[in-house]
Amino acid sequence: MNFKKIFIIYKKELLDLMRDKRTVITAIVIPIVLYPLLMIGFTSLMIRQESKLEKQLVDVYIQDNISDENSQRISQALVEMENLRIKAENEYYENMLEDNFIQAFIEINDSLSTSGYHVFKVTISYNETNEKSKMAFERIRQKLYEVEKDFVTERLSAIQINEDILNAVDIEENNVAPPEQMLGFLLGKILPYFLIVLTLSAGAVVASDLVAGEKERGTLETILVSAAKRIELVIGKYLTIITISLITVLLNLFSMYLSFSYIISQSGVDIAEIQLPISNFVLILIAMIPLLTLLSAILLSISTYARSIKEAQSYQMPIIIGGMMLAMISIFPAFELTYGFALIPIVNFSLLFRDIMMGDFELSKFFVVVGSTIVLDIIAISVSIKLFKNESVLFRTVEEKSLKFWGKEKKNVFSVQFVILFFIIILMALFYLGGTWQAKDLMNGLFKTQIFIILLPTILVLRISRSDIKKTLRMNYTKPINYLIIVLMSIPVLLLAAVMGKLINYIYPVSESYLEGMKNLISVEDKSVWFSLFVVALVPGICEETMFRGYIINAFKKRGFWVSIIITAVLFGILHLDPFRMIPVTLLGIYMGYLLLKTNSIFPPMIAHFLNNGLAIILGNYSDKIPLLNKILEEDDISIWMALPSLVILFLLLKLFTKMNTNSIFVNNKKYIDS
Repeated sequence: MNFKKIFIIYKKELLDLMRDKRTVITAIVIPIVLYPLLMIGFTSLMIRQESKLEKQLVDVYIQDNISDENSQRISQALVEMENLRIKAENEYYENMLEDNFIQAFIEINDSLSTSGYHVFKVTISYNETNEKSKMAFERIRQKLYEVEKDFVTERLSAIQINEDILNAVDIEENNVAPPEQMLGFLLGKILPYFLIVLTLSAGAVVASDLVAGEKERGTLETILVSAAKRIELVIGKYLTIITISLITVLLNLFSMYLSFSYIISQSGVDIAEIQLPISNFVLILIAMIPLLTLLSAILLSISTYARSIKEAQSYQMPIIIGGMMLAMISIFPAFELTYGFALIPIVNFSLLFRDIMMGDFELSKFFVVVGSTIVLDIIAISVSIKLFKNESVLFRTVEEKSLKFWGKEKKNVFSVQFVILFFIIILMALFYLGGTWQAKDLMNGLFKTQIFIILLPTILVLRISRSDIKKTLRMNYTKPINYLIIVLMSIPVLLLAAVMGKLINYIYPVSESYLEGMKNLISVEDKSVWFSLFVVALVPGICEETMFRGYIINAFKKRGFWVSIIITAVLFGILHLDPFRMIPVTLLGIYMGYLLLKTNSIFPPMIAHFLNNGLAIILGNYSDKIPLLNKILEEDDISIWMALPSLVILFLLLKLFTKMNTNSIFVNNKKYIDS
């Protein structure tokens, strides 16, 4: 690798981008203009509008149904209020209030308390969706509190009791947070969102032009025939994206710092009392560098794969939207930076940003955030280099085949493109339709979901495409000994999955309501154990295995033994729509995919799936009645110490299983043989 060539490529790309108006506007102009506009312009406008609203004349109608001396005192107090105009009596006041001709309607009635005291019941009708009406309500309510206090004072004086008797508890507010910490708390909620979104936007514009743009202009071939190697070209372009993104970050931080300093100085607060710590912004910059390098690598990979700038932008949009949603986590209450959240990109930075601005962050978590992002960054840039070296990707100019397959070419239903589309449709149906069914009746909804959303669409696709269902689903004979080994493996597999779930719960604590929902799923208190085994174990074992290990895995079989297993398992984990069970379910999917391809039969993974779910039901309901299971469990939970022996037993049984099934449709677990 020649660093001189990398620098030449980097310099050339940087100069070209600096001549591009889009880059200058996105990376330089917007960060400089946006923060003063948002923080200074909008703040001033908001203060001006609030002041204007408070001074506006509001129209109200008062209906006094008592008309005695005291009720007239209430009416008179309201009449004397500033910027409040009493309208003439009108029987259509409700329509006038809805049409905003008046801002409030006040009705005064009398009543008696439970102790027999005379009470004035004042009803204030207003329109909360109208700012002027809402403001009128607040002002009227405050005035009525003052009138009520006068009445109470008079009543106490009449029976010769001092009004101080009402002050039983004197509450004083004492906020121990220093002004700079309060400022950091406010800044840390919203600014990570703007910082991440602007960085993503700037990087997306640059990345789409560097590779996809050159494909579109026809200049990529010229660069490829130069003396520079592919890896040197990738690194040069990668450094260019990082540089522009870094410029955007620095300008964002600089503009952010100056804008808030100006707001503080204009608020009348002594700026010397509130120190905006520059060291905090330096720490934010250090944490931001790994994140922007990761995002740069992802955006470069997208640009390398895309055929044009327009296509690159369409692929970038989900990344930008996803980044926006993840960055918003700092706005939500009760989210704190744990070691679990420290491993999630963008989420970790957003929460870390907030903690740094408040001056309340742990150095160990800072290093976890930076370290985990660097690891992902290395993976992402490796993918970019691999894509750039692959000419079938780099010169991908032919459009994908149409999805039309009915009666033409039945193999199209096994293409990756069609299978992914099929999976997305099933996922959406599960989310919108299956979730509704299960919310009304869990067990009935679960059964309908498995049959009508998972099993029948899979069979329908295979039938319409005239595929050989028995051959496609691998409904083949396998050795009886395999079933015995699978039964023996089911216990260590379940225990390992449970231990994995416990570890995930330790890193990402789940709510009590979630745990209660999982217990209800496997509970047999209000139903028979056979019914639970049928709905929760047998039906999913047949339906889900038919879809994933029967149909979906066929789309990836030419990519290799393990690739097909892992991709199918990941999709299997996603379909469960449960982030807390994503990893255990994916690992179970890998296990069942291995059973499928080693035996070339769908029945072993079906049996394994049934045993896993069935044992979970038995373990959750009868562990206290079975001495062996009672020893394994600690306080209704799987003991961590069970992981090691379970792992050893599973390894030995898998080794025996592999030895018993040497005839595979894959040669050395790599190349697929079409039978």
